[in-house]
Amino acid sequence: MKKVTIYTLDGCPFCNRAKGLLTEKGIEFTEIEVLPRSEEWEAMKAITNSGSLPQIIIDDVPIGGYGDLVNIEANGELWEKLGMPVPKDALQIYDLIIIGGGPAGLSAAVYAARKLLKTLIISKDIGGQVTWTFDIDNYLGFSGIDTVDLISRFDEHVEKYGVQKEEGVEVTSVDLSGSVKKIFCDNGKLYKAKTVILAMGKRPRPLNVPGEKKLIGKGVAYCSTCDAPLFSGLNTAVVGGGTSALEAALDLIKVAKKGYLISLTPITGDPILMDKVTASEKVEIFTEHNTLNIKGDTVVTGVEIKSLNDNKVTTLKVDGVFVEIGLLPNSELVIDTLTTNNSGEIVVDSQCRTGMAGVFSAGDVTHVPFKQVIIAAGEGAKAALSSHNYLIKQK
Repeated sequence: MKKVTIYTLDGCPFCNRAKGLLTEKGIEFTEIEVLPRSEEWEAMKAITNSGSLPQIIIDDVPIGGYGDLVNIEANGELWEKLGMPVPKDALQIYDLIIIGGGPAGLSAAVYAARKLLKTLIISKDIGGQVTWTFDIDNYLGFSGIDTVDLISRFDEHVEKYGVQKEEGVEVTSVDLSGSVKKIFCDNGKLYKAKTVILAMGKRPRPLNVPGEKKLIGKGVAYCSTCDAPLFSGLNTAVVGGGTSALEAALDLIKVAKKGYLISLTPITGDPILMDKVTASEKVEIFTEHNTLNIKGDTVVTGVEIKSLNDNKVTTLKVDGVFVEIGLLPNSELVIDTLTTNNSGEIVVDSQCRTGMAGVFSAGDVTHVPFKQVIIAAGEGAKAALSSHNYLIKQK
């Protein structure tokens, strides 16, 4: 192994990190502590043309500071400079890591693969929110396609390019600073990449009323596509007045004995869906009603609502309550790192850039309006192309 020298300053945190990294990798080094404007410091400047600390030198060739050390270690260049083979357990560095396996993430993967980027998808599941609906009528070229079929086609397209996937894995934290991004996962693994696309989508917004939390999975549900068949022949309620609530009501009409639609406001969803719901004799609609609590000890037995007009409280006897009052962005990983709007959505520009170098975002987790599958897919493609352009400029 070639000789490694590191110039440090007592109390310098980055000096300590650099020494720690070298020690962790089993790399022996000679440390020279310096003081600004000292003889040793001047000698260091003469070799490295830099007065910042730490400075790392391999066989009289300066490689830079701590950030430079991290970068060349991540991409394997450090071992080449040391004249050593790359250890078998050394982490590879990807060109791009995509967090999320919905339409935005999968579309990004296809476009990244076509640009020959070394890409990894990390996702708890493949499909994302779109799997919560039964079918899609407005995806160009696929009128009335079953969502399972559509996601299967997306996934097959990604598989065609051999994109690596870590499915069933949840990202627990990220370090997006520097030129090498670090992704920490619940499987105990660390992944590194030069660029990242955040495509985590959204999750259901809870009602936050008494009884809701304890009865989740015991009559309280957030996905009619997933759980509607469980309520065949039973009475159900859908809370919400938007398009997703109307879709849930239609799902339940097919199987439930009777359904209630409870909305805090007048119905704001798709008029075509509204016509279908109101045409059914199975559904009773309560607009301008607040949901007070969900009743039941071990399973749902009813839902208590209150009229905003006359304050009358009514208890509806139901076996299931489907909460459809909107979605929350899955942006917790970066809420304190990137710019988000008042709803917690990641703010991006026209090229899906987040404002942090090498970090892009696409799909429903962003502030881009109109949450549609086709828009998410388009934004994912754009994010991948932006990632490619960024990488080209780094070379």
